[in-house]
Amino acid sequence: MTTHSHVRRGAVVLGTALISILLLAACTPPAGEPTPTPIVDGVEPTPTPTPATIDPLAGPEPVIGIECDGILSTSSLASAFPSGVSPIDAGQSYMGSIPTLSLSYTVRSLGGLACEWNNGAPGQISPGGSNPAYAGVIVLVLPNATTQWARYESIYSSSGGVGSYCSPSSVPSYCSTNQIVGTSWVEVTVVGGASDATGTALGTEALSSIAAAGPGAAPWSPPSGTLALPAECSGVVSDAAVQSALGISEPVVASVGGGGWSLQAGARENWGGPHCYWSFVGADAGVGSLSTIRGGAWAWNEVSSTLTFPSTPASAAIAGLAPGDEAWLRCAAADEYCVIDLIIGGNWVEVHIWRDAGPSVDKRAGALAVGAAIVATLTP
Repeated sequence: MTTHSHVRRGAVVLGTALISILLLAACTPPAGEPTPTPIVDGVEPTPTPTPATIDPLAGPEPVIGIECDGILSTSSLASAFPSGVSPIDAGQSYMGSIPTLSLSYTVRSLGGLACEWNNGAPGQISPGGSNPAYAGVIVLVLPNATTQWARYESIYSSSGGVGSYCSPSSVPSYCSTNQIVGTSWVEVTVVGGASDATGTALGTEALSSIAAAGPGAAPWSPPSGTLALPAECSGVVSDAAVQSALGISEPVVASVGGGGWSLQAGARENWGGPHCYWSFVGADAGVGSLSTIRGGAWAWNEVSSTLTFPSTPASAAIAGLAPGDEAWLRCAAADEYCVIDLIIGGNWVEVHIWRDAGPSVDKRAGALAVGAAIVATLTP
């Protein structure tokens, strides 16, 4: 950069420098601008496109050309719920009462829809019981789900799980609709509606709206640079590490469950990413679960500020987190159960230490220790 002492030099030096600068300006493009490619034979070259900047917190868009507000009409909702319901983010609604990661985010990662309208009451009183004061409707749409639908249909077609079904003894009323529309699996759940007829009507209307929708956005993928996650829980954290972190003498083993099937389970299988729960060997009882969303930093960003149990920063308690990664701890009153949420390499990895883990388990310390073991495994 030219300084004031340089300005005081003789006119000859200044003149020579000025001529040199002008010559350079005539031959050299300004700093920061690309050097123009010469025109050959009168044909201008195709400019090199500038790579688009991808926001790692920008969530996926539906691959179906419809949004939640186009699925059910306000008049139909008013008829089914005379006391009134309002739209709410389905993931936030779920995680406002249930501590663990909502699979609605997995559905959305696949370009699906997760829509909800409710009366403002939480859907669950606790992880173990539903809330009789809740009234609302949830619509889930899972695209490219013919294989998952066939599995569901083979299990439930004989027991009334396909099509529309209303429980004759449920209080409040409960109706569900499960159907394939094109290649999308649609599930509509209506709780606390004015009647079974209005519950069934909402399912029919949702199916019709979705069937009429055209194509939407392109399929979403995790941003470039997202840390690749192992396919199995054992690649995220070993069973022995979980046992050690919880300070229990009985060995545990990671399982993925079996027997039934659901739209959410189908979404998790289609999207991939490890998930499991840890049970004692040879017993039904367990100590906790692991859930993941590949590239799910966007989902945590959406829901983290709305959670019932505020998240406490825990990054300082876990060694080895890379720059930009985060750890958050959530515990119920008296540490009845605890959840550690890790944003690691752009992924959302969550561990829930159950209240059923037993009174001898320090669930707060255990959640932090399992989180630390995960970080040590994924980012050694």
